[in-house]
Amino acid sequence: MNLNPTERIDNFIADFPVCEYVHLNRSDLVFSEKVRFICETECSRYGHSWACPPVIGTITECMERCKRFSHALLFTTAADVPDIADFQGCLNARRDHEQVSLELTRRMQEEFGETLTLTTGCMTCDTCAYPDSPCRHPEQRFATIESHGILIMQTAAEAGLSYNFDGHTVIYFSLIFYNA
Repeated sequence: MNLNPTERIDNFIADFPVCEYVHLNRSDLVFSEKVRFICETECSRYGHSWACPPVIGTITECMERCKRFSHALLFTTAADVPDIADFQGCLNARRDHEQVSLELTRRMQEEFGETLTLTTGCMTCDTCAYPDSPCRHPEQRFATIESHGILIMQTAAEAGLSYNFDGHTVIYFSLIFYNA
């Protein structure tokens, strides 16, 4: 039986602790060059990480990187925390999300070959080697969704994904681009 790409993913995604997921065509994603301004002005990781701007390329280069792929899998993980203001609890949940993203990326690569994974941002090392040394784990390094100019909340809303929960649930997003 020949399965199409979405059916192939549907057959294995339950093996991962994913809350929700949706299959997207690249044209379903909402891009804006203005998102990079948030990286530049509000994120402490800007200019301090191998996974963040400006080292990952210009916003145009990042958007073009996404456009090399025809499909994307957008998924979320959810974690219960005592309080979403609990930084450590949210950080632990984010680490778990990044691990799920890595494992699901590896599975997607088995099915489809080359992928591009964008997440909440690399958390592999406690302290990034940038700029003094090369990245210690380039195969585990994921850039952020926003660094590539994607308006993730608008994309998620248009795709019908839930992202508003109570004060005890944190939701994280990842995108895995692929060709099929």
